[in-house]
Amino acid sequence: MDAEHIDGRTVRYQHRRPELLGAVADYVLEHGVSGLAMRPLAGAVGVSHGTLLHHFGSKENLLTEVIELLRQRLAQAADLADSPRDLTSLTRWWRTTTGPDDMAVYRLLFEVHALAVREPERYSRHLQRAAHDSLALMESLVVAEGCPADQAPLVASMIVATRGACLQLDLLATAERDRVDRSFALFVELIGRLRLTWHPEEQA
Repeated sequence: MDAEHIDGRTVRYQHRRPELLGAVADYVLEHGVSGLAMRPLAGAVGVSHGTLLHHFGSKENLLTEVIELLRQRLAQAADLADSPRDLTSLTRWWRTTTGPDDMAVYRLLFEVHALAVREPERYSRHLQRAAHDSLALMESLVVAEGCPADQAPLVASMIVATRGACLQLDLLATAERDRVDRSFALFVELIGRLRLTWHPEEQA
């Protein structure tokens, strides 16, 4: 067996896959995915190229798992199970997932999502998770809030697009925190008004 397969750091991670994934995620978060290659990545986190392939199979699979881990970190930071539990918690979700550290995660999410849109055949798992799963979750939430079934897909799309993409990208691009925060507050107010149309009795 050559030295590449028995170095101490590789052995350290051999049966500790979550720690290896965390180290990879931290590296990708700092360096991005442009030009990312498995061999230099392996060297940076202190394992062999073979160890990365053994655990993740390919760069595409690795990036999908990295993104899922970062999404979980955002959810845990907000104390939410991947999404607000109800529409009234949207403001709390925004406040607890758009701090300086969180915006670094969004920067990477946008980078990977753009890559996945360009190469869907290679990153279909990421697109499935990022788009379809989020829409399905939000659709079930608005239906539970009383949204008519025929409107639910449209309302869910609007919420996911606003809270999950547009305003975070605006904040990254402009750093205009006050304006973007106020825009989100207006969005929440509009959702609240829309919700009243589902429950006319609450307007009395």
